[in-house]
Amino acid sequence: MYTKVVKNVTISLPEEVLEALRQKARDSNQSLNAWLRALLAREVGGEDEWFAELMDTMENLSAPREPWAWNREDIYRERLDRYPKP
Repeated sequence: MYTKVVKNVTISLPEEVLEALRQKARDSNQSLNAWLRALLAREVGGEDEWFAELMDTMENLSAPREPWAWNREDIYRERLDRYPKP
C-alpha cells in the first residue's frame, strides 16, 4: 500500500532489454515494477534509509530457503488433535 501519491510512467524498451530486466527482478524475488521503483529511487537518492536497512536485514536473515507447502494434515492438525482417533 502506498502512503504517497504515485504516478504511472510508460516506457518503450527493446524485447531483449525488457527480458534482462525481468530476469534481474526475478533474481531479486521482486516484481519488475517493484524492482524498477527501487532502482530508480536509489538512482535519485529517494530511497528511504529505513527501507534500505530493512532490505539489507532481510537479505542477511538465516532462515531456511527450502521450498515448503502446506498439506491437508498440517492445515487441519488442530482439528484432528481435538478428537480421539478410532
